[in-house]
Amino acid sequence: MRCLDIMKSLVLTSDGLELRDTPKPAVMPGYARIEVRSVGICRSDIRVWQGDIKVDLPIILGHEITGTIQETSVRDLAIGTPVTTEVNLFCGRCWYCSQNQRHLCPNRDIIGLTVNGGLAEYISVPVELLHVLPEDVDTTIGTFIEPLSSAIQTYRRVPAKEDEPVLVVGSGKVGLLVSQVYDAFGADVYLLGQNLWQLGLARTLGLRNTLNTDNQDWKSKILSATNGVGPRVVVDCSGTPSGFNTALELVRSGGHLALMSTPGDGIPIDTRKIVKREITLVGNSSGSFDKAIDMLAKGRIEVNKLVSREFALEDGAEAFENAAQPEVAKVIIHI
Repeated sequence: MRCLDIMKSLVLTSDGLELRDTPKPAVMPGYARIEVRSVGICRSDIRVWQGDIKVDLPIILGHEITGTIQETSVRDLAIGTPVTTEVNLFCGRCWYCSQNQRHLCPNRDIIGLTVNGGLAEYISVPVELLHVLPEDVDTTIGTFIEPLSSAIQTYRRVPAKEDEPVLVVGSGKVGLLVSQVYDAFGADVYLLGQNLWQLGLARTLGLRNTLNTDNQDWKSKILSATNGVGPRVVVDCSGTPSGFNTALELVRSGGHLALMSTPGDGIPIDTRKIVKREITLVGNSSGSFDKAIDMLAKGRIEVNKLVSREFALEDGAEAFENAAQPEVAKVIIHI
């Protein structure tokens, strides 16, 4: 008979991913225990698994989490309520926390990166991080809320005018979400990538202006749309040095280059280009879950087409192998 205090977890060790019995997390004051339903595999999860991002092992990965409340120390949160959770655990004591900039807290822990994440039957998190899922957003769609919130935050930090050409570099899941956000707010989005499958998927999402780096005329098309000077707003979602350098080359002088993704080892930057051309570099940490939930519930962002494969927890190692393939947008593990 299985012990009630034990749960199944997909644990990353120095030998790889292993399905293990681990202690069920306690419900501390101000916390709720989530019975996990679905977890999306993020590019950062893959980089940790591949060793490109170093973390303390063993660890349970997974931060794009949905589930239902299984136990809570807060009376007004009903058992069985479908929820998702923010990923940053704040200290609540530093200057940033006091200024309502908790996502910049230097003392924060990150679910699935510095503390155990959601690739397990249960996870316990502070109630203040939870967001209730409306009826129109099921637990599969809900796994997109965390990355979508970051995409929305990028738009909020670097907005575009109605019909203004915006270049998004990188056609993976993040690039597809960012492109849809700018499109939803009225920008004229150009999506640059080299994966034909991803670019084809983008067109099914209604993104008309897809640019293939293998075609000779892709650069002339974006320059033609911007009077030869390049876009004022460029968003790099590639997570590669070559993608960043392409974005830096094409953003107009005096323009804004937003970074949504970077390689694990970072990117060497020629700061002379930044200074002489007065380029504004904009980073992005996390955004509003409420706005992401609202856009999903209203159908302003399409995510169902981004789900490439779905796996059970016991097939987690296979799920990560699949998620690392180029012709994949989003892999989801169901618990």
